[in-house]
Amino acid sequence: MKVLNHQTLVHIVTDLVGGTPVAQSLVAEMAKVGEITAVSSVYKRYLSNSRVDLNANIEAVARLGTDCEVDELLWYFKQYVKDKQAALNLLSYDDLVVLSPQLTLPHPALHTDFLIVRCASEAWRQFEHPIMQKTLGEITSLTFPATDAEFFMQGKSLIAF
Repeated sequence: MKVLNHQTLVHIVTDLVGGTPVAQSLVAEMAKVGEITAVSSVYKRYLSNSRVDLNANIEAVARLGTDCEVDELLWYFKQYVKDKQAALNLLSYDDLVVLSPQLTLPHPALHTDFLIVRCASEAWRQFEHPIMQKTLGEITSLTFPATDAEFFMQGKSLIAF
């Protein structure tokens, strides 16, 4: 097993309708630039109070070990989502702290978005947030439940065996 230099958390978002194969293809593409060591459960996030499936996303967080530098990884992510109704958001990159117009790390949603916090904690519970100096497990225990989301499927179903 190769030792990879960098550990990241990546937020995967696609439309609910037809989004499962897109999410699977994004995970397969990410595996080309590193090793996916964990994937959270996949959740359905409703985008309106009416809770209609046509207005929902599926979301998960993957832990990716890679030898890519940040800018290279972001370039790959941009290529992967081109022409797709999807997004790959870099939530963390080792313990790097960056605040610039192009990139903020750790991503603000890593401690403010209830669903992302829970998914990230499933993927890497022991990750220590470099600013808050708490693990994701500790941060999760302090957050409220995500009321706009529900379990959709197991994260392992995104990975091709």
